[in-house]
Amino acid sequence: MKLVVVGGVAGGASVAARARRLNESAEIVVLERGDYVSFANCGLPYHIGGVIADRSRLLLQTPESLREALDLDVRIDSEVVALDPVARTVTVRDVKTGREYTEAYDSLALCAGADPVQLSLPGADLPGIHVLRNVEDMDRIKAHLDAAIVQAKVAGRTVRTVVIGAGYIGVEMAENFRHRGAEVAIVEIANQILPPLDKEVSIPVEQHVRGRGVELHLGTAAAAFTARTDGGVRVELNSGTTLEADLVVLSAGVRPNVSLARDAGLAMGSRGGIVVDTHMRTSDPHIWAAGDAVETPHTVLPGTWITPLAGPANRQARVAAESICGRDTEYLSTQGTSVVKVFEMTAGATGATERQLVQAGMAYLTVHLHPSGHAGYYPGTAMMHIKVLFAPETGLLLGAQIAGFDGVDKRLDVFATAIRMGATVHDLEGFELAYAPPFGSAKDPVNMAGFLATNVLKGDLKLWYAQDFPAAVDGARIIDVRTREEYDIWHIPGAENVPLPTLREASVSWDPSVPVRLYCAVGFRSYLAYRSLVQRGFADVKTLSGGSHTFRFWHDLEQSRIEPHAAEIPYAEGVELAAVAQGTGEVVDLDCTGLACPGPIMKLSQTIDTLDAGDDVVVHVSDPGFAHDGPAWASTKGHELLSLDPEGPGYVARFRKGGAVASAPALQTKDQVSFVVFSGDLDKVLASFIIANGAIAMGQKVSMFFTFWGLNALRRENPPVRDKSALDRMFGMMMPSGPEKLPLSQMNMAGMGPAMIKHVMKEHSVQTLPELMTAARDGGARLIGCTMTMDLLGIAESDLLDGVELGGVATFLAEAQKSGTTLFI
Repeated sequence: MKLVVVGGVAGGASVAARARRLNESAEIVVLERGDYVSFANCGLPYHIGGVIADRSRLLLQTPESLREALDLDVRIDSEVVALDPVARTVTVRDVKTGREYTEAYDSLALCAGADPVQLSLPGADLPGIHVLRNVEDMDRIKAHLDAAIVQAKVAGRTVRTVVIGAGYIGVEMAENFRHRGAEVAIVEIANQILPPLDKEVSIPVEQHVRGRGVELHLGTAAAAFTARTDGGVRVELNSGTTLEADLVVLSAGVRPNVSLARDAGLAMGSRGGIVVDTHMRTSDPHIWAAGDAVETPHTVLPGTWITPLAGPANRQARVAAESICGRDTEYLSTQGTSVVKVFEMTAGATGATERQLVQAGMAYLTVHLHPSGHAGYYPGTAMMHIKVLFAPETGLLLGAQIAGFDGVDKRLDVFATAIRMGATVHDLEGFELAYAPPFGSAKDPVNMAGFLATNVLKGDLKLWYAQDFPAAVDGARIIDVRTREEYDIWHIPGAENVPLPTLREASVSWDPSVPVRLYCAVGFRSYLAYRSLVQRGFADVKTLSGGSHTFRFWHDLEQSRIEPHAAEIPYAEGVELAAVAQGTGEVVDLDCTGLACPGPIMKLSQTIDTLDAGDDVVVHVSDPGFAHDGPAWASTKGHELLSLDPEGPGYVARFRKGGAVASAPALQTKDQVSFVVFSGDLDKVLASFIIANGAIAMGQKVSMFFTFWGLNALRRENPPVRDKSALDRMFGMMMPSGPEKLPLSQMNMAGMGPAMIKHVMKEHSVQTLPELMTAARDGGARLIGCTMTMDLLGIAESDLLDGVELGGVATFLAEAQKSGTTLFI
């Protein structure tokens, strides 16, 4: 039997090796178009970043080693350009000489993989633009980066890089460019990074990426590339932004390499991949296929899917080889288990995402939880963010996603195994998993997910979800059961603070017929409150899935839309570290590692209460959310944040107690005016900007938060074209687009009123609204668009005028706290 394998690396090399182990007498030929037949393609970014210093460690096998070990005839630089299924031959072209010849086969395995998506954009073929798919690509990128670093040092600047695409390879490239000291900007057409994750699980990773100095441009795409005179590349985005780069890497996805199969008449699937049966046999009985170019059933979802991952490719290759050698082995499904390292963080998914379940029309329930990676009292752990999806009737596991620091891959593998074995959330409760304080908890996060999901199925708990806000709380009392200190730092708009210890007494006077929507930080305290209220006769009670942590991932995303700080610190509200008065010199070192929110804030507060004004506290935390809560707490309590730097999964921060010795400049004076511009009426928006410019003229700072109809004042008249849902298009047609289109609140008269007002303003030399807006911006006013409203009304960042910041309620509240005057218009 003569077996010809088209392609090497994960699929092809595995087919050939397994076939040899099963059939010693077979003639096996491997045809690889590249220079390397077997290499660790998942390790390529890490050699560019210098993490894997020895290039040879990526080269797993050579033609010579495969000949010696397995007697394989491996031919590199050999591209298969044609396939004749009737004659059972392939036409091979020598890449270096151009010579062509025909190779016959008895069995053929197609393992040609996938090719990077090439963007059809002006300038996409410039020499400074690269893709990363093989060793040759890696060598070119590394050589270009090395040369750019030398050139930048001579010029006294930092190397600038741009990565197009925020999938796994894109963020790995960004991390490794940062390892080399380069500035990095990622451009992603979606409104999130890491598309294999649902949005709320990707947000903590996004915050971590920004915190490590990576600039993110989300919801936009590259429009064109132009060459610079110094050899660099100018990247123009469809949002109107231009990025300067010494080199660019395109990581916009891959397309299955199916041209041979398609031209040969093999059956193709609905997703553009090669159709195979459970033995990996194609529609031709003598041809098998495996890897990135085939379609296989999904473990959870209906239909067949293309899954370009190394793990499935290897297993498919093994099944194909055994089938070729006469064994009845089957490959039943792919569930898409994947994991990625992003700086100190880890994220991954298995099974179906919520987006996929919605698209497939499948019923599901969701729970969110935020446990620690191991016992909180043992150092070195941090909060992880887990999302589990399951069937409403049976509890069958449908998908799981995790983002965190320690122990993420361990739990992800447990979820993946459970899904593969058809387990339910009830099964998760009983899993017996390894426990010791450095490795886990007596109640493992997997068990906790099972407990939580089973409570939902049994009716012991009813949930409301962050993405359904504000409709989910309509007509209900919103009760925040956290401490007063946590509530003061941040809370959901309209929430009442009833700390859990006071709930029983406080709720005696409540009307049990009024709906109650509870929340806490992660969901545990609100669960206790839920059980208490329900058992005392309250009819309609629900608690927020995942607590305020998950809520803020959906609605409090201002940090996710601002430029990174040079110090690589992701401040929640853009806190500025001002020069402060001399301290006492007394310093207390406080270890809060292992404590989940609100632990670090509570311990910090207790410690600083024992100190004198001017004393410092250096606090070490492993909770990534401290980057938001620490600065907000300090601002609220009148203390000074002196420094905040990344440390492991969390941060090390230095605070100085406020008082007579040192008090924050922001608290000494109230030299700021804050606005909430809710109205979209011309006269009211005019009044806002007239007052704003007056305040600026008096030397005051101005912050203007635009929400709901007020956002129309910030819209472009002719924004860049983008894909919109039917509802978004409808909103867009009904709402005025920009300051020139706003109606009057009174006497609008189908547009005649605004025209008359503008004429009168011109006669009296009053600046137009666009001129007033420009003057305010030039004077330093912050114009902030409400991200929640943007999501509700289908407004994208590219729809807004230049210079508009994006933020949430917390951004406004922080600005209002620094203001002597706050106006709601």
